Amino acid sequence: MRILLSIFSFSVIISFVFLLSSHTNSFSQENKASKKISSESPIVIHSNTLELDQQKRLIVFEGQVNARREGMVVDCQKMIVYYRNNPTKNESGVESSRIDKIIALGNVTINSSDGSMARAGRAVFYQNEEKIVLTENPFVKQGPDFVEGHRIIIFLNENRSIIEGGETKRVKATIFPKEEKGK
Repeated sequence: MRILLSIFSFSVIISFVFLLSSHTNSFSQENKASKKISSESPIVIHSNTLELDQQKRLIVFEGQVNARREGMVVDCQKMIVYYRNNPTKNESGVESSRIDKIIALGNVTINSSDGSMARAGRAVFYQNEEKIVLTENPFVKQGPDFVEGHRIIIFLNENRSIIEGGETKRVKATIFPKEEKGK
């Protein structure tokens, strides 16, 4: 069973992309003005170990991983960052590699300073397709509203999400009515 939701503005999940990607994008949030996440703000990642494999083009953070950037926090047991081989030079002449995809594993929790949160066993951000896929009991909450299912797919540029049910878990959405302004 699939359900398309555009009611929720999954700012917590969308912000996860900006937490770990290196370019500036904008996103909207219900009843709030658009804001930009600055590519200038640092990403601070703490973990028990960090392994860099340049030949495989990946970085593995393992053990109590905590990644922070601009009011967003991602906690998980393991984070794997895959990057492309072709480094690009930015305006200051410094070479950097572009992220291909990011996989967060094990008790993934994404919290936003606005109180939004997402939880899953696995979260995968696909840079090229600009989408996030949450699996293993995904749950997304914004204010009192929440949605859960077998798999949650967020298409970042389309302001669209798909929540899929599975054989043993149906889609569940709890949406509270919003008061209209001016009444």
